Amino acid sequence: MGKGPPTERARVIDCRQDAVRAVRYNVDGNYCLTCGSDKTVKLWNPIKGSLLKTYTGTGNEVFDAASSSDNSQVAAGGADKCLTVFDVETGKILRRWRAHAARVNTVAFNEESNVVFSGSVDCTMQAFDNRSRSDKPIQVCLKQSHICTCFSLATVHLRIYLENFD
Repeated sequence: MGKGPPTERARVIDCRQDAVRAVRYNVDGNYCLTCGSDKTVKLWNPIKGSLLKTYTGTGNEVFDAASSSDNSQVAAGGADKCLTVFDVETGKILRRWRAHAARVNTVAFNEESNVVFSGSVDCTMQAFDNRSRSDKPIQVCLKQSHICTCFSLATVHLRIYLENFD
């Protein structure tokens, strides 16, 4: 195996989602999620190129998705300003939070999958308790003039790293 990134395409998947906004792998890398401007999130086996499930019910195009650590849930966020959590197996919507004032750009679960995070064009990063029935965020991080474009959770030091866009 050579050094550096791969130089050949392993597989091309026609997602049929209009514009594909993001591709995210699950924790062990065996499955991937695609987010489309057609308002769907799709679960794929990238090795076989087979579609396993399509998640619908978001109100507008989807910009990001994430899978829970146990692969039982998918979180999605997009232009509908909502953070939506789906059951992987049934495709049913388990939770939906509408706390942002603008589109959701990025989503993530914490390591235990009991907290779901969302970052938005409204310049906030919000955290939601995935176990409670509350529709209110448990934490809101506000950055007055920066759009939250993506973030990464560092569980070792219990930190969240935000990337912003002016």
